[in-house]
Amino acid sequence: MIQLEPISGVFNRERALQAIYPMRMLIVKEGNGFLCMNSGDYKLLDKRIFFIPEEGLVRLDGKITSGYWLSFSSMLYAEFLLQHLDPLAKNLFLNLSYRDLSLPESTKTYSLLDQLKRDINAKKDIRFLAQYLSLFLGITAGLDGYLAALTLDELQQVLRFRAILEQFYRTERSIQFYAEGMGMSTGKLNKFLDHVLGKSLTVLIKDRIMREAEELLLQSEFSVDEISDILGFEHTTKFMTSFRRHKGISAIQFSRLV
Repeated sequence: MIQLEPISGVFNRERALQAIYPMRMLIVKEGNGFLCMNSGDYKLLDKRIFFIPEEGLVRLDGKITSGYWLSFSSMLYAEFLLQHLDPLAKNLFLNLSYRDLSLPESTKTYSLLDQLKRDINAKKDIRFLAQYLSLFLGITAGLDGYLAALTLDELQQVLRFRAILEQFYRTERSIQFYAEGMGMSTGKLNKFLDHVLGKSLTVLIKDRIMREAEELLLQSEFSVDEISDILGFEHTTKFMTSFRRHKGISAIQFSRLV
């Protein structure tokens, strides 16, 4: 579902870059020349990241001293889209685009990629990798500006929290549980979440549950009662009330929007 490889060398247009998965990124740490596609030629520059659409072969003409070639599945990309409702996120891979990173941004990006490579090699859980990729795309595409000022250590802590939340949001509501998973006191976790995400644990859990509820209502054949049970509600009426407060319409009305 995800492939990440260091890339370097002298390239010519005759050989296309191979990717296992449809979503593709070229991260140039140091290089010059051109990235060539049917839509045109695009300059390779130091600290430039390319977001490459699924269609079309990718050829290089130039030299990359240091960089990364990343490809991943549409399923992993879907998690990013669920967390980023900005239209820019949906359009990120529709056409070839690129972004030039500042020095601080590039330093964080390369460090995150090195850690992602280690996590892939360690065969980390796919839910963890999905959260990692979502965080990485949000930062590199400039969609998660609120995380830009965080240190690498803080970003890793955000990733760890998201991974724990993704695994346990249906069954665990206690601040104590998440604090222990993070290796923090409850007070420190509350301050951390307020600082980096601007939301309390209660709100973050509720947001994640409601996002899952929306997906299940639109994409599955489960009844409202079954969805309520899947999401850990004691009674369907509580789920229905929470959903109406969240979306402004009932769960049944929402399920008929397709």
